[in-house]
Amino acid sequence: MSTSTFGILESAKSGLTVAMQNINVTSHNIANANTEGYTRQRLITSARETAAASYLIAPVGSALVGQGVKVLNIQQIRSDYLDNQFRELNTGFNYNEYKTQSLQYLEGLFNSELEAGEGLTGSIEEFFNALNDFTSDTTSQENRVAVQQTAEGLTESFNIIYEEMETLWNDQNDSIRLTAEGINSISKKIAALNDAIAHYERGGFTANDLRDERNLLIDQLAGYVNIEISINEINPSMLDVSIGGAELVSGTTAGQISVTSPALRINEITGRIADINSAIKLSVDSGGAATPEQLTELEDLRTQLVAIIPVSTETNAYGGLDVSYMGSSLVKGSGMTKVETAVRDNLEEWVRLSSHQLSLNGTELSIQSGTVTGGELCAHMEMIQAGDSDNPGIPYYMEQMNILARNIAKNINNIHLQGYSFDTDKSIAVSTSETGIYFFDVKTDKDALGNVTAEHYESLTAGNFSLSAKIKEDIWNIAGSSEKVYSDGQTMASGNSVIAQKLYNDLGTSKYYSQLNSVVGHLAITLDTSRSILDTKESLLNSVDTQRTSISGVSIDEETTNLITFQQTYKACARVINAIDQMLDELINLV
Repeated sequence: MSTSTFGILESAKSGLTVAMQNINVTSHNIANANTEGYTRQRLITSARETAAASYLIAPVGSALVGQGVKVLNIQQIRSDYLDNQFRELNTGFNYNEYKTQSLQYLEGLFNSELEAGEGLTGSIEEFFNALNDFTSDTTSQENRVAVQQTAEGLTESFNIIYEEMETLWNDQNDSIRLTAEGINSISKKIAALNDAIAHYERGGFTANDLRDERNLLIDQLAGYVNIEISINEINPSMLDVSIGGAELVSGTTAGQISVTSPALRINEITGRIADINSAIKLSVDSGGAATPEQLTELEDLRTQLVAIIPVSTETNAYGGLDVSYMGSSLVKGSGMTKVETAVRDNLEEWVRLSSHQLSLNGTELSIQSGTVTGGELCAHMEMIQAGDSDNPGIPYYMEQMNILARNIAKNINNIHLQGYSFDTDKSIAVSTSETGIYFFDVKTDKDALGNVTAEHYESLTAGNFSLSAKIKEDIWNIAGSSEKVYSDGQTMASGNSVIAQKLYNDLGTSKYYSQLNSVVGHLAITLDTSRSILDTKESLLNSVDTQRTSISGVSIDEETTNLITFQQTYKACARVINAIDQMLDELINLV
């Protein structure tokens, strides 16, 4: 069957329509050339089949011509393979980037403390210089003041660097919470877009711009944490997202990561116990007593608390409940101490109780469980854990500083305990010289007679490193002699500088500089390794992103060329219509 005149007109009309739609898509591409996450689009067309194909019996020998062009879809030019590659690399890149940032901060902290004559290095140097002067004259008040003050400066330097590392640890721990909140926010947006896309595409259309928004959010999410993407089984327009097997987004439902810590729960319980204790005391002071309800609640709270940590409890004078843990009071009457404060001298326990813990739909999200393996979240989690020398976190370096502080305290104390303080009595015949004085403060156990039975250097940290009360209160308590000193305040009838010399010699024998440099050297190697991996991953990420952009990004030159092509197509179709119009005009005028 030959194509009719009006069939040709309809065919040309379809060409005009499709050309205009192509121009519209091209215009949309150009307008969004700089829009983040935008994927260029193109019109997918197909020739309209000839009408004769629908007849059971068709003419034989006639030229069969189609009926023009039709639009099948508006397609995004995107590679799923490159999308997956980009997201996997982005997860690894963000992990190394945030880990490197933390290590760089630590390096800067140590470098500022290790500059010659400054910070911790300078404090150690000044302390032992003062001890050197002390060996030449242990009777000098000036020398003793110098030893006391430089020792105080040494402990303060340790305190400062430890507090800075604590601050960094707290920042990293808080970043876990903030990252979880960011993930929760994105999951809600993805679920909402799933709903919008599914609703839009029910009519057979493709929600390309909404899909771009969703893909951009998924790219961002991959930077936060390792994710797995799958097509929803019920509606293929939707995407499901999971973290380590735990569903984060399922269709239009967004899961939410919950954030807590043992310390938060413990403090809630102990705070409530303190409140009940206060109410009981008020009742007792008014002539009453604890109610059965109060006692029942206290027992329930005690049971909850024991399930978290092995606390010790006892009934106080008012009938309330006092709570202690590891020798420190958590609840005393109506007073309450936060557990992270109570265990601050025990780094391992402080880290364990203070660390944020995440869960998603009842599934633990952690490095240990294997659910978190990359992204910013993994970096923060790793940095708050102690780790080991192969994969150290912030607590690892905190403990190295603790070890150094303990070594200094123990070595100096062991020497100082053998010496005698200076005689401050003005009579040669009477001596106030004492032995057994601790130079640096350390917790001890004593018997009924006051004799030390045990020393607890394990509870000494760089954060609580300090002079003993005896040394703080009186410079004359600094031991310099190995024998009892008798003096009238100006001349020594007995005494020597043997202990003073041993204290000074400790610098060379104990090699504190080497210990400190070893810690810093280890950090430098760890940081260099992290930087190297980061550079490699950044290069790979940029390479894949460039490939992805070359496919899905908008090229102004290419779109301009397409615009000219579609414009010419439009003109050609218009000429066909004009020619048919003239033919029809001539045909009508013949009648």
